[in-house]
Amino acid sequence: MARIPLHDPDDPGLDPHAKALLESVKDAQPDVGLLNVHRAMANHPVAMEQFFALAQTVYLQNSLPTDRMRELPYLTSAVANNCFY
Repeated sequence: MARIPLHDPDDPGLDPHAKALLESVKDAQPDVGLLNVHRAMANHPVAMEQFFALAQTVYLQNSLPTDRMRELPYLTSAVANNCFY
């Protein structure tokens, strides 16, 4: 059972800003859908928006040029730490 409320875009009492953010996440990755971390962040839409701005900067701007190359550090650290990815 989740200790933090998990919201869906269809929740009638959901803040409109949070609803818009959840809809944008759902539309951006239709094959994945909403993750619980997104649904939990909807409790604080301003923080959620700022987190997405940070993630956009860190993961996509001034980053490695292809998806395969961006995945390489994750795989390398998983192998080095003997953990599953």
